[in-house]
Amino acid sequence: MMGNVLLLFAWFVVAVVASLSIGWEFIRQIFGMLAPMVVSPFILLTIFRKRELWNRLVQRYAIFVAWFAVFMIAFQIPAFPDGWTYFECFGLPILIFFLLYVWDRFFGGRFQMRWIVSGSVLVIVGFIFGSLVLNATAMQANGHEESLDWGGGKITNVKELVDVTALTGPDAAVVTKRFQFTAAKKRMEIPDGSKKELWLFNGELTGPVIRVTQGDVVEVTLTNKNIADGVTIHWHGYDVPIAEDGVPDISQKAVAIGESYTYRFKADTAGTFWYHSHNQSSEQVGHGLFGSLIVEPKKQSKEELEIVGFVAPKYIDASGALLSGDGTVPKKIKPGTNVRIRLGNAHNKPQKLILNGTAFQVAAIDGNAIHKPTNLKETYLQIPAGGRMDVTFTMPNHAVRLFDAKDERGGWVFQSTTTTTKASMEVPDEVFKPEEYGEQQASQLDVSADFDREFEMVFDSKLAFFDGMVHHLWTINGELYPNTPMLMVSEGDIVKTTFVNRSYSHHPMHLHGHKMLVLTRNGVATTGSPWWTDTLNVKPGETYEVAFKADNPGIWMDHCHNLDHATNGMMMHLQYDNVYTPFSGHTHE
Repeated sequence: MMGNVLLLFAWFVVAVVASLSIGWEFIRQIFGMLAPMVVSPFILLTIFRKRELWNRLVQRYAIFVAWFAVFMIAFQIPAFPDGWTYFECFGLPILIFFLLYVWDRFFGGRFQMRWIVSGSVLVIVGFIFGSLVLNATAMQANGHEESLDWGGGKITNVKELVDVTALTGPDAAVVTKRFQFTAAKKRMEIPDGSKKELWLFNGELTGPVIRVTQGDVVEVTLTNKNIADGVTIHWHGYDVPIAEDGVPDISQKAVAIGESYTYRFKADTAGTFWYHSHNQSSEQVGHGLFGSLIVEPKKQSKEELEIVGFVAPKYIDASGALLSGDGTVPKKIKPGTNVRIRLGNAHNKPQKLILNGTAFQVAAIDGNAIHKPTNLKETYLQIPAGGRMDVTFTMPNHAVRLFDAKDERGGWVFQSTTTTTKASMEVPDEVFKPEEYGEQQASQLDVSADFDREFEMVFDSKLAFFDGMVHHLWTINGELYPNTPMLMVSEGDIVKTTFVNRSYSHHPMHLHGHKMLVLTRNGVATTGSPWWTDTLNVKPGETYEVAFKADNPGIWMDHCHNLDHATNGMMMHLQYDNVYTPFSGHTHE
């Protein structure tokens, strides 16, 4: 009995520790849903501890519950449990206990134990295999396109529909900056010194910097030389018209080998952005099809030395090596120089970046300026997959080092022109908290009134066969793409979205065509500068509320920018009620 009590106590300790480290939403699902199954054997043992038959049944039932709980966590528990799921969690264990009683009462001793064990193992294996196949089948479904989520708002009946191909950028006659990009394969040396076949724009790693001035009209002509699956260019974080967004089968067809496609948009927002192929993104970005888009303000507030950097994708350098975005990283900087480092993360996971040797400021997040940023020191930055941060500092008279925590080569070292010193590799404990950083001010989005639409997106995972292997498939509201519901809005709506992460992994959620204002994190309102983002990292157990204005008509992707997660089901669309696409099929990462 004492051993059972200790096991029960250990379970509660694990629950408390997990809730502190990975969040309440995770605990509410995993431990809350499974608590009756975990606790019931101990309750039964307490009640029937003096009865030999029941004690034997309870012990067998406890073994069953242990296996069943693992199975439910891995395969079955969705974000929004239905009646069948509740039966599985609560009713099925009761049924099993009854069947165990019937077996022991009427058939006990009539069959050899090895046949019972062998049969049980076969049933369990078959059940698991069947679940893997069932989940994989859900991934291959055609999609129930009639599943529309109106967010509690009015379901409109629009007569005049608009084709996405009509929602284009400016005319060619007003273009002020033109660029020619060719996507092609190239074998070259990567940061670790080995050689690999990369897929690059204009043969450059990273792709050419598009550097323009606010107000320029930009034209980029993309030609595909030899990328078999076709390529596109998505302007990540830049709110271009939908026809210029670069998503295959929604805004255009992928550019096949030997073909070209021209994008045009007005660069009316200053900041740090990036571009990348959006066709089979997990593979194509990982092989190098990405680069930086820098839009400089018409008037600079002060003269700065600019450095553009990317954390490399996992295929190029899994340890998080820093790549120069424009081919130049100065080794020496004159003390007193104002420095701005524009950092982007092309990796699939959030990256821990450290700047040692000087106080610094985070001047912008995802291209959005921070209002009155303050000095930071002994603080590391966690940049989401797909996210960007502008870091500024004044060069001191000693060395400064910028590096990724996983990069053993030590990143970049900037030495003073007056003296040479050793740069620190110390990793601080404090993390940068954007929800508290900077000074509050009125935002451009009035969220004091009621929202026109409110959506909830809950993130889970399930195991399935995919591409010949067992993978985690990542769900939104219990569904895999293309069965995830379409979020419907009308132009002018003020929209609130709640992200709830009940899975075991980070999910950097990226909404195309719009900027999101972060309202709360884990139920606590933001207190710093208005936190605008296009790629919000939601950690396991976290809940965020964000808002945006539906002011850019189209059919927009909303997906996890861990591109492997998007490939494995975690994507959906935001559709304006009067917009349609003439392209067939479904877009895939």
